[in-house]
Amino acid sequence: MVAPKKSSLTRSAFALVVVSFLLSTVVSLMSLHAMTRHNVREMNKVLATQIYDYMSSELTGPIMAARTMSSNSFLGDMLVREGEMDKGEFVTAMREYLVGTENGLGYQASFVISDVSKNYYTREGLNRIIDPAGSAEDKWYAEFAESGARYDLDVDNDEKNKSDLMVYVNARIDDGTHGLLGVCGVGVRMTGIQELFKTFEESFGVKINLVDENGIVQVDTNSDNIEAVDLGNMISGKKSRDYVYEELGGERFAVTKYVEDLGWYLVVQSDGSNEAGQFASIIGLNVALCVFVLVAMVIALRVNQRRTNELANASLVDQVTQVYNKHSFELDKARMGEETAPSDLVCMTVDVNGLKRVNDTLGHDAGDELILGAAECLRACLAGHGKVYRTGGDEFCALLRVTPEELERIQADLPAAVQRWSGTMVESLSVSCGYAAAWEFPEGDVALLVKISDERMYEDKTAFYERTGIARRT
Repeated sequence: MVAPKKSSLTRSAFALVVVSFLLSTVVSLMSLHAMTRHNVREMNKVLATQIYDYMSSELTGPIMAARTMSSNSFLGDMLVREGEMDKGEFVTAMREYLVGTENGLGYQASFVISDVSKNYYTREGLNRIIDPAGSAEDKWYAEFAESGARYDLDVDNDEKNKSDLMVYVNARIDDGTHGLLGVCGVGVRMTGIQELFKTFEESFGVKINLVDENGIVQVDTNSDNIEAVDLGNMISGKKSRDYVYEELGGERFAVTKYVEDLGWYLVVQSDGSNEAGQFASIIGLNVALCVFVLVAMVIALRVNQRRTNELANASLVDQVTQVYNKHSFELDKARMGEETAPSDLVCMTVDVNGLKRVNDTLGHDAGDELILGAAECLRACLAGHGKVYRTGGDEFCALLRVTPEELERIQADLPAAVQRWSGTMVESLSVSCGYAAAWEFPEGDVALLVKISDERMYEDKTAFYERTGIARRT
């Protein structure tokens, strides 16, 4: 399978982030050089800027991951069908998805909550049923649902280890018409952010907090202060994108900034000891941080792009046969639109013969072996010529870009491959095929080629049953 290419939007966003960071770094360094050793106010704002940039880089990844999950059609489709599916099958599907998310993206926790059933799913399966109306622990769910926000952050204990504090990123899952289907997200351990803050606090003699819009501390190097200390007096009326500096009396000061992406405030307090004497060390640390963060950002963005591509591929691939699925087929057809098909386009439709008879006599595992055998033969014979899709239980379709000579080879190679195939439960495989080439229908579009190849496949299937004398539905 070939991962989707980076979109021009992704490349532009990557370039914009890098350029923005470089410009921010250059401006920061120029500002530092322009300061005097006694300009404590401006120096402290720059310190807050460095903390903000580094802290944002730590939490931007989880936000992107949660929003990617919420826009995944798999989750939306699953929640719509929750009431129709077997409970065990549904729980297994959710568990496998969340395990894949945590392992693939490297987060410590992930979850999905159904708005209808209020079931809370984790990598362990069905964790519990939340009660937003009756449980203080679950009150956040109702508040988030009513807020209409696309995502928010919340501090809570780890569902598995109650002693571990986590920062959860919650994202809405909508049904496409702004109806709430549920909430999903990822969690990162508080310890990583605390260690980051501790490094800055020890280096510059400051106290760093993230607080919510009510002023309640959400992140602190001292876990006892989390959700227990109120700094509302430092943020009141300061919901600004700018850094706000305030003298607290004596040599003490505070710098605050509203972090719009998080919905929280960054608060940096100092007793004034980190003034001009630390100017040189700030410059050196600033340069080191700029280099480190830039390299880390480039690596993280590349890794994130690869993981995003892997998740996108997973949503377009049939999990049984590992060929593309019907959703992918419909997307590719839609991309081609109603315009005249390319002159080398060939649509191929394939159906397994006698599947019902095998299912009835040998069991569904044997039937699945036939379907896998057909997919194996198609992949082997069509590699490098186009994409193979599983469009139904035992139905496949392929969109190929080939010459007439290449199509002739495929029409000879595929029956030979099918003839050679032998399984462990089923001795032989038979398929019916239909082909429709754009050069046969110069004015036709892809929809016409699909229709004609499907009709020709059924003609081939009819001939098979007449030739073998097997009843059509066996």
